[in-house]
Amino acid sequence: MSASAESRPDRSHLWLGAALFLAALVAGWLFVGFVAQTGNSIERARVQSLARTAAATLEAGRIAALSGSGADIGTPGFDAVRDQLRRVRDANPDFRFVYLMRPTAADPNALLFLADAESPESPDYSAPGDVYDGPSASLLQVFRNGMPLVEPPSRDRWGYWVTAIAPVRDGTGKTVAVLGMDVNADAWLATLARYRAFALAICGLVLALIAAFTFGLHLQKRGAARLGALNRQLAGKIDELEAAQERLRLADVVVRHTDEGVLVLDPELRVLSANPGFVRITGQALDAVLGRVPPVFDEDADALQQVCTRLQAGSHWNGTLWSRRADGDRFPLEADVDRVLDAEGRVQHFVMVCRDVTVQKQLEDRLRELSATDGLTLLANRRSFDETLERCWHHATRHGEPVSLIMIDIDHFKAYNDLYGHGAGDRCLQQVATAIAAGVRHEGALVARYGGEEFAVILPRTDAAAAQEIAEALRRRVESLGIAHSGSPAGSRITISVGISTRTPPQTDDYVNLMQSADQALYRAKESGRNGVVAAG
Repeated sequence: MSASAESRPDRSHLWLGAALFLAALVAGWLFVGFVAQTGNSIERARVQSLARTAAATLEAGRIAALSGSGADIGTPGFDAVRDQLRRVRDANPDFRFVYLMRPTAADPNALLFLADAESPESPDYSAPGDVYDGPSASLLQVFRNGMPLVEPPSRDRWGYWVTAIAPVRDGTGKTVAVLGMDVNADAWLATLARYRAFALAICGLVLALIAAFTFGLHLQKRGAARLGALNRQLAGKIDELEAAQERLRLADVVVRHTDEGVLVLDPELRVLSANPGFVRITGQALDAVLGRVPPVFDEDADALQQVCTRLQAGSHWNGTLWSRRADGDRFPLEADVDRVLDAEGRVQHFVMVCRDVTVQKQLEDRLRELSATDGLTLLANRRSFDETLERCWHHATRHGEPVSLIMIDIDHFKAYNDLYGHGAGDRCLQQVATAIAAGVRHEGALVARYGGEEFAVILPRTDAAAAQEIAEALRRRVESLGIAHSGSPAGSRITISVGISTRTPPQTDDYVNLMQSADQALYRAKESGRNGVVAAG
C-alpha cells in the first residue's frame, strides 16, 4: 500500500453515520405520523364511547313516543327526556350542547329537534319540531346505519369542540333518534400534542444518539491514529476513571435531588449524613439530626427496637412509621433500612430511605370510606350496615347492653317511581335519607340504606322505649317533608312504615334474630295500613 493511501483519512464511519441519520430522519417522520394518528384514534374512541354511553342511558321508549312538535312541550315524557339530556350534559364539564334529532316525516333528508338540554331562555335553545339548518350528512348517516361517529375538532367562538353522534335504539335495535353532543376538544388536542411531543422527543433522542455515536467514532479513530497502542491503553484507563466519577456524580445528584429522604447511619443507628429530601420531608435542620438516632423514631421507641432486632437477623427492614415534623404536624412515613458490610463482613453503615406517604394514606382512607357509602343517599351502604351491626352486637354481648334496630320502608314507592319517574324517585330517596339522618342523634348510631327504598337505623345502648320514641319522631319527620304522592292509597304524600326490635344479649344467640324480628315488625306495620310504627315482641 502506498504512503498516500495510508495518509488518506478513513471517512467510512462518517458516511455510515450520515446514512443512519437520514434513515432515522425518515423513520422518525413516519413514527411521528403514526403516533399522532394513534393518539387521534384513542381520543376519537374515547369521545365516541362517551356518546354511546350517554345514548344507552336514555329511555328509547319515551323518545320514540315524542311527536317532534311543540305539542310535546309540558308532557311528562318530554320533561323526562329533557331531564335525562340535562343530566348527561351536567355529568361532564366538557359537554356543551346535548340534543336529540330524527328525520322529518315530510323529508327524510331533513332533521328536526326532538329535545334540547338547553334552557328555553338560552339563545342556543332549539324547540321540539325546529328543523335543523346545519350540515346533516353525519347525523343522517348515524340514523340510517346505527353506527356512532365523531366529527373532527372545529373551532367556534366558544373554543375547540368535537361533535359526537350516537344512535338511540329501542328494545328491537331500531334507531329512534340520534343523540348529538358537543364535547370540549381541549383534552383531545392536548392528547395529540403530548403524543406528538413524545414522538418528536424519541426521534430527537435517536438522532442525537446517532450523531453522538458518529462523532464519538470519529474522535476515537482520529485519536487512535495519533496516539497508537500506548495512548489507547491510557485512554481506556481514563475512560474507566471518568465513568466511575460520573457514576459517583450521578449518585450524588440523585441523592440530593430525590424527593425521598436518605440517611446514612453508623452501626449504632446514629445519623452520619442526611440529604435535602429528608430535611424537606421532616422540616428538621441537618445540624439538629447529626450524631443522634433519626427523629422519626422519637414517636415510637418500639419501632426502633423492632428495626434493630430485624437488622440483627437480616439485612433489610421495611415498614411505616408515624413521625412528626418540626412544626409538630404528625404524618405517616414509609421507610426502608439496609445494612452495608465492609470487606470482612462487619456492619459499616446503615442506609435509611424514607418517603412521605400522607397523600397515599389519605387516598386509602378515602377509598375505604367510599366502599362503605351508598352513592345516591350518601348514607352507609348494606356492607357497612352488616359490619357495624355485627360489631355492635359483639360489644353489647360483652357488656350486657340492649341493641335496637329500626327498619324503615317508604310506602308505595314503586307507585311513586312509576308515576313521577326514576329521577324524581332518586330525589325522593335523597330527601327521605337526609330527614332520617338528621333525626338520629344517638351516640354510636348508624343510619344506612338497607335496600332499594328501605333504610335501617342501628341504635346501640338503646332500650325499647327510647327506640319507639326515635322511630315515631322519624315517621313524623318524613311525613312533614310533604313530598306529594298522588298515587299513594295511604294518602297524598310520602310516608314511611317502621318496624322496631330491641334485644339484649344473651336474650338471643346472635343478631340475626334482631334483624328478623325488626323485619317482621316492619311487615306488620305495612299490613296495618302503613304510615305507622310497630315494635317486635
